[in-house]
Amino acid sequence: MRLRGVALFSALVALSAPAHAEFEQQLGPLASVVRQQMLQGWTGEVQDGWFTLRNPATPGSEQTFYLRVGPAPEQGRVTDVNVVLNSQNPKASIGVALNNRATKGLCLIEITADKNTILFCLEGDKRRDIATVPSLAKLDGSDRIKVVELPGAARFIVNGKIIGDVTDSSAVGGDIGIMAYDVGTFGIADFSINTDLAPRQGAPAQQGGGLPPRSGAGASAPQPAGLPPRGGAAGGGASAPQSTQLPAAAPAPNSSGGSGLPGAGPYPRFGGDTMRIVSVYIGIMRSIFMHEFGHALIGELELPSTGAEEDAVDIYAALQIVEPTMYPSSDEDTNTMARDAATYAALQWYYSGKLAEKRGASETSAWQDEHTGDLKRFRNMLCIMYGGNPSVFESVAKHVGLEDRTKARCSDEFNKQNRAWRRILAPHTRVGTWSPDGQQPANAPGAPVNVVFEPSKRKIGNLFANNLSDAISANIKLLGQTYVLPRPVNVVFKDCGKLNAWYSPREGSITMCYELIENIAVMISDIEMGTVGGEVVAAGGGKAPPQQPQQQPRQAPPGQGMPPSAIDELKDMGVPPTSLLFAAPYKGPTPNQIYRAKLITTGDLVGMIKNDKNLLIVDTSGLRDTLPISYPLPDAGSDGSVTDNLQSALDDWLLKKANNNRGQAVVFVGAGMNDRSSYNAALRAGSLGWSAYWYRGGVEAWVANGLPTTADMKKQ
Repeated sequence: MRLRGVALFSALVALSAPAHAEFEQQLGPLASVVRQQMLQGWTGEVQDGWFTLRNPATPGSEQTFYLRVGPAPEQGRVTDVNVVLNSQNPKASIGVALNNRATKGLCLIEITADKNTILFCLEGDKRRDIATVPSLAKLDGSDRIKVVELPGAARFIVNGKIIGDVTDSSAVGGDIGIMAYDVGTFGIADFSINTDLAPRQGAPAQQGGGLPPRSGAGASAPQPAGLPPRGGAAGGGASAPQSTQLPAAAPAPNSSGGSGLPGAGPYPRFGGDTMRIVSVYIGIMRSIFMHEFGHALIGELELPSTGAEEDAVDIYAALQIVEPTMYPSSDEDTNTMARDAATYAALQWYYSGKLAEKRGASETSAWQDEHTGDLKRFRNMLCIMYGGNPSVFESVAKHVGLEDRTKARCSDEFNKQNRAWRRILAPHTRVGTWSPDGQQPANAPGAPVNVVFEPSKRKIGNLFANNLSDAISANIKLLGQTYVLPRPVNVVFKDCGKLNAWYSPREGSITMCYELIENIAVMISDIEMGTVGGEVVAAGGGKAPPQQPQQQPRQAPPGQGMPPSAIDELKDMGVPPTSLLFAAPYKGPTPNQIYRAKLITTGDLVGMIKNDKNLLIVDTSGLRDTLPISYPLPDAGSDGSVTDNLQSALDDWLLKKANNNRGQAVVFVGAGMNDRSSYNAALRAGSLGWSAYWYRGGVEAWVANGLPTTADMKKQ
């Protein structure tokens, strides 16, 4: 679910592009031309967050997708896209092109496979080189290209750096689109063309003719196609930079002091802090929605539920909400929003419970309610989040006085609940990078999750209906791509006339009431901001005036001097690489790639042993018969998260064994290609910044190559 969480925060700080039925999430308005403009020899498909273009065998071929956009409006236009490529040809490239077919004018900003950034223009056969910037591209999934246009002029930006301006080319004001060149694999995501760029009151001046930057990101990791993960994790990431402005999500107050939103009722603005606004409203919405979607999963998939179903779906919601914080991106704004939204998702129950205490309510006053009391719900949610990411939620735990004895149990509680939900959902889940336990094929047929936002009579309702609906809809619809549902689940946001949200098993629908979101937002604002009914009150009683990612994983070269193995150690077993830890009991097919570590074969390991006398080999299999120089440490391959308490313990153990040399290579070995514990351990160590290697073949491949084990050494 990390993909959903981070993608949502990214989308909320971006202006929405027109929707198209196919490839719309990755290509926005460009999606409508793909089928018509695809060249022979090229293929395109969506793979876990990227629109992936492939040209396997046609050197020198150029694939372009163009839209007719015409001259930029007076207020300007911004085209923004997240790109990546993987090619053996250093001159292979991907970029954004401005094109005028009538005049044969072209301007292209591109990044190449050797990490150069190049800007040039063509007028007929005449080429004009404008700029070349070496090593600016990262090729790790975080590269962004932006073109800012004003009438007759264009500015080209890569990764926040201005590459050059063009003011005298006929290419400006014609078509715009994507160009990919030569043999390789090319990824495209978050393509958008934005013209709603009017400056907001109080907003600082921006570069690029006063046009604010559009931000966007993704957070998905690829199938084994040679592209790095979108998003990222501890120790690195591939998420694109995020804007701290919220063009569509937080309308500025108008000159008369209004909220800028139609409708009645309060609109708490939390001091005008955009990050806080996003965090509060998205935290509230996700907490409510994920709870109801948990009910929908139990009802639609006929899942067994032991104990109170309300408590079970609270746990499901907490697991989904904390996940984006466990796999952070490379951009701190995005990470802050993810953390704070998760915090507010839980804090609403703390505040509600404390208010109930003030009113004299007790835990026994609602003894017939199917829901657990608010303070207990808060404890349960916070414990799950703390167990998954103690460093992030330590300050919250300390602030609310969560006892040490409770915190000590939270890691086990997170692991137990995370393991249980993943296992129970696995038979209904499509296998993918962020769902490695899925037992359904990636293309398994199933019904969608549909989303409708009805107009509202309330300001906060219209905040969601008018400003947040596109981003939230796209995010929620991804659930239908993860789970194989027997019938459509229809989600509607609406005025209900009551404070509620519910799943209807008869209709297969989820109703999200604007009034409930408003009520919780007002409560938080009154407690934290001192507002009254969500509005700032002036001193006189009247209304106051408005207020670096790691390198992409690659396979090691074949070993030298080794006989052919009886085991294909690089075999594709149909499981994509993942940044999630595999759940216990760690048995099952493994990916043939790994993030934040390097996959090695038997030949590679033999070479490393010969060349590095200090090589550290860790065996997670628990087998008595293993590699002669390995250290047994089964716990290193445990599930949980790469931000849990086990991480620091593993780091300390590795530092001790490596004599405090964090640069020491560490190889993780399991029983064989169906032992997922060694994958987990390598992922954990790589996330800590160690030079981690994953020996996928494990003891099984070692023996198959005729190499000695501890049992053989004892015989000698």
